[in-house]
Amino acid sequence: MTNTIRKYWSVCFVVVLFITFLLSGKTGFAQGDEEYYENLLDTIVESIDPVKKPVISIGTGVMSFWGDIRNQVNTPINGNFGFKVNGSTLVGKKRYFKANLFAVYGKLSGHDFNVSRQMQLQPLPVDENSDPIFPNSSFQSESFQIGISFEYSFAHFMGNSKRFRPFVAIGLSTMFFSPKGNLNFTDELGNERYYHFWSDGTMRNFSQDGPDAWRARIIPFDKAYETDLSSADLFEQGTFSQRTFTIPFDFGLDFYLSDRVTFRVGTSVNYSFTDMLDNYSAEIAKSKAYPVKNNMNDIFAFTYFSINLDLFSDPNALLLERVFAEYGDFDYEVLFADEDFDQVPDRIDLCPNTPTGVEVDSVGCPYDSDNDGIFDYADVEPGTPEGATVNEQGAQLSDDALSAMFDNINAVSRKEIRLIPLANVWTATRTFTPGIIPDKFRKVDSDADGYISFQELLKAIDDYFDEKSTFKPEDIYELNDYFFTQ
Repeated sequence: MTNTIRKYWSVCFVVVLFITFLLSGKTGFAQGDEEYYENLLDTIVESIDPVKKPVISIGTGVMSFWGDIRNQVNTPINGNFGFKVNGSTLVGKKRYFKANLFAVYGKLSGHDFNVSRQMQLQPLPVDENSDPIFPNSSFQSESFQIGISFEYSFAHFMGNSKRFRPFVAIGLSTMFFSPKGNLNFTDELGNERYYHFWSDGTMRNFSQDGPDAWRARIIPFDKAYETDLSSADLFEQGTFSQRTFTIPFDFGLDFYLSDRVTFRVGTSVNYSFTDMLDNYSAEIAKSKAYPVKNNMNDIFAFTYFSINLDLFSDPNALLLERVFAEYGDFDYEVLFADEDFDQVPDRIDLCPNTPTGVEVDSVGCPYDSDNDGIFDYADVEPGTPEGATVNEQGAQLSDDALSAMFDNINAVSRKEIRLIPLANVWTATRTFTPGIIPDKFRKVDSDADGYISFQELLKAIDDYFDEKSTFKPEDIYELNDYFFTQ
């Protein structure tokens, strides 16, 4: 039984973690500058008066019986599994109170060996054939409760802490029950036989004082509760109602998981308005000379855990998007700087040196309608055919001009080479010390000859796109500029 309970609670705990993961909604990390700046414009504010709707909870636990007939080991976590469904709503302006509508289903059971033995030492009841019946005190009762309760939360005493919140509740419920008894079993020959309780504390298949005592053997309960105790009338008390009222008193802790999910651990102690949940009462004991256990009505407990899901209420906090961020000593001049006055902030401007008055696109670059690499404002032939070779003014080169370029076999020194940029990212002005490689580019000079060759430049660029380099995009641009100023 102990291992079963452990496995059961382990599975339930995993289910709790999974539900919490799905409902808490607190995952995600900021990535990149764009999201960082967007987050500056988001703020979380507490809702002044959120509308609260009913909260649904489902739970499971253990039902233990504390009446006249109870098990030898009687603790709040030793018994039969039960299930609970609850709907609650806040009551009052301060929201310290809750009204609950709940339903609980489970089974109560118990067995007292000493009472069972005493029952068989007294004059035995007989059946319709005048044969003796050997009764015992074992019972199992299927139960169903539906009721209401009022709950008080001590959350306001906990300050700003949300970790746990104690609560107490008291209510009233209607309970339906059906006690069954385990009076006999089927032996190896298929015969129905009674259980017999001996003075040595054992349970056997023959009476201790009968002629067959010499062949009696120890037997266990078969756990088959086959006798309806309400109609059997073993104690000549007549039939009794299988419906009663109970007063449940709940207490426990609510553990905060998120604004929508709460994990509850609690115990509900129920005082019933009957003493016949176990088919045994003080009146029966006195009339039959059985042991009188107590003069109280039956009590049972339900120790449970549940998940409370607030699916319909307004959120306790709201996410607002502001027009301007208030961020202490943040340098707003840098954030909104626009050096070329093209109405595109420098932090997202891909063409930071656009001439004044030139029309640009959404990323700050002038238009190039014929895609020849020369922006329209500097293109002397804006309608160049696609794929045509143009000079630095955007004019298409004729076949003769191209041939003349290849016919020129005179060597040109590196210092005389002019780079015609095809992307404006190379137009930034940088100053380098002649003959000295900057420290961060020394590793590019693989042969350590003090000069970065074209092959070394290409390898550095390849490593960057293969994610084998620690360089950033601006480093690649700067390395390119340095190569052409060596």
